[in-house]
Amino acid sequence: MTIVESDVTTVVQTGRLVPHTPVRAKRTRAIGKALGLGVSHHVGSLIEIEALAFAAPEPRRGTARFNDTAGSMAKDSVFNASSVIRSIAGVDPLDFDLHVNVVGGGNIDGPSAGLAIFLALYSAILRIGLPQDVAMTGELSIGGHIRGVGGIVEKLYAARQAGMRLVLVPRENSRDVDRSIGDIEVVLVSKVDDALEALGLTRGPAPLRRSAPGRRAQKAAR
Repeated sequence: MTIVESDVTTVVQTGRLVPHTPVRAKRTRAIGKALGLGVSHHVGSLIEIEALAFAAPEPRRGTARFNDTAGSMAKDSVFNASSVIRSIAGVDPLDFDLHVNVVGGGNIDGPSAGLAIFLALYSAILRIGLPQDVAMTGELSIGGHIRGVGGIVEKLYAARQAGMRLVLVPRENSRDVDRSIGDIEVVLVSKVDDALEALGLTRGPAPLRRSAPGRRAQKAAR
């Protein structure tokens, strides 16, 4: 039996094959959306993290929602990010109803999405757009430091495959960076201020204003 090109084409077209990195870089900015990096079965992939922030109806009565399927360590990163935002931006996340979502609901094994979760929440609360051609990895401490993580080589290849322009990598992983990977810039960061500077972000725009008081508050005012 002879296999020709048309046979291979038919199999590929009828098979349920999808790209391992379906996310593609975009030369735009988006509020509340950051692109993290992960490794699964020794293959790097991009992790889409979305965040929304709504002004809470009452001061310091905000809530936080996060999809449990992403794992407990990723949920801890949400609380770490909230503490860092309160520390560096002078904004109390408890004044907001926050919703953080990992697109696809996949499990994040380890704390490497901490930086991406921080940037998504920071963007959502301060209403600052994040560039969608930048990916990032790194564990976030409550002191705002970016700690080293594993799988740097695999993550960089995934970022290049997705067409990313720039990747933020913990400075602790400097020896793991493969400089032979072309067409992509790697910026080493040791704290969140380094990441904000690399993205051209400031602590500028005012956060969301709280909605008008409810009926109970209006009656109390009378």
